[in-house]
Amino acid sequence: MKNNLIISIILLFTFTLKAQDSVNIKNSQKDTVLLWSNNTAKTIKKGRKEIGLFAPLKIGLKDSMEISIHPIFFFIIPNIELKKYWTSFGIFDLASKHRFSYPTLLYNVISKRGIGGLLPSTSTIPQMFKFDNSILLGTTINEYITTTINVGVDLTLSFGESNFPDIEYHIIYPRTYSLNNLFTPYFGINFTGKFFANVYYEYKFTAFFMTNTNQGSILENKLKFQWNISNKFAISGGALLTYGQYPYGQDGGLFPVFDLMYGF
Repeated sequence: MKNNLIISIILLFTFTLKAQDSVNIKNSQKDTVLLWSNNTAKTIKKGRKEIGLFAPLKIGLKDSMEISIHPIFFFIIPNIELKKYWTSFGIFDLASKHRFSYPTLLYNVISKRGIGGLLPSTSTIPQMFKFDNSILLGTTINEYITTTINVGVDLTLSFGESNFPDIEYHIIYPRTYSLNNLFTPYFGINFTGKFFANVYYEYKFTAFFMTNTNQGSILENKLKFQWNISNKFAISGGALLTYGQYPYGQDGGLFPVFDLMYGF
């Protein structure tokens, strides 16, 4: 049971690249650089690096481009994400995210009987290449609110014989759905800004749309707060509420969100 929980956590943190809140930034190419990475269209400055207990390592390649990778989980599920700020027009910022992962290795590990087996030992795992691409359109009203719309598709290309069930755990299910069903479209809206002093908030709503045989959607609401102690240390915490149509019926759950961040 303990090993199952550990593997579930690995799956969750692999398929959910976490993000942090930031300070107010104006809408121009020069001022799109963030102190801390977040879910807006903006990026961290060139050369800055961030990592958390659960969050991936993020590196500012340019003032308009950042890259993310889970260094520990990389050896059991290779993964990388690129966030690119494109342009501003009027009051809006435009960016995109492109994420790649190779879940075949991990799925082979968890396809066994007994402890650590989340999938049946009779499962046949194909070569799977997972691509998650999204467009971010955001606008900053003032330092207290930045609104960002996120529209994307999670796509999996599989090669070879395939026979394994979906993992029906609350948060993992919509993020691994495309492995058996080709693609998962999703829509989100994010509100980020200053709460008070050096404390920032983030509210994020995401709707995952299940396709093919399992119709319906999974809705997620996440609220968290981040205390930016300095440009090197931050603490974040909150909760994520999920509800929707799973293969076994309607269900939901409430989960804590917590991280300790280090920037350099």
